[in-house]
Amino acid sequence: GKEALRSKNLPNDKQYLITKHVPCKCRIKDLEKGQKLTNEKGFAGDWVLPESDKPEKKKHENTVDIDCEEEKAKALKEQFVSDVAKDIDDVEEDDVFIESVQNTEHEFFNTRTYDISITYDLYYQTPRLWLMGYSEKGEPLTKDQMYEDIMSDYADKTVTMEQHPHQGIQCISIHPCKHAKLMKHIIDTIKANGGNAEIHQAMFFFLKFISSIIPTIEYDFTIDAELK
Repeated sequence: GKEALRSKNLPNDKQYLITKHVPCKCRIKDLEKGQKLTNEKGFAGDWVLPESDKPEKKKHENTVDIDCEEEKAKALKEQFVSDVAKDIDDVEEDDVFIESVQNTEHEFFNTRTYDISITYDLYYQTPRLWLMGYSEKGEPLTKDQMYEDIMSDYADKTVTMEQHPHQGIQCISIHPCKHAKLMKHIIDTIKANGGNAEIHQAMFFFLKFISSIIPTIEYDFTIDAELK
């Protein structure tokens, strides 16, 4: 990128963080139609800190009581032989089914993806997040298409289309004008509730409140954040 946009505190070849091919399986309109993906906690003005509503994992108990009596052992052996014979008879049908699944695999797994990068904004002296989206076929998304994955309250307000300072391409950018204020509010709230916010957690909390703007882009696999 341009030398004037580089941070002097960072190496020239390490001016920003980037992660690629982040999945985005559904549009924001799915949320607005009532599909609840997160529980949100307000923390500063119109911004919210999402708390993941993770479903409880179901416990699967596949237990078998084994009786060592000769008759039961014989019955189990006969059942096993019968099942194997049936499987052999069905091999041809299974091969046809597998081929069918392979031919339609893209219908289940292809999805939009995003390249997400974080730069250091020299003016506001805070992190700044950038998004570049791609369709299911790997083609760059248009501005309007990427806005489909931005919460409508932020599109064309906090979120704008700008040139990436180091890549030189047009990307969606989340403007950093309120980042410092929001981060301070988070830290103050944690301290007020008896908690302790460490310096190394700054990026963690930054990504947490950014997820309130792009809740369907699945970049966050960290633990839930609580303001305490």
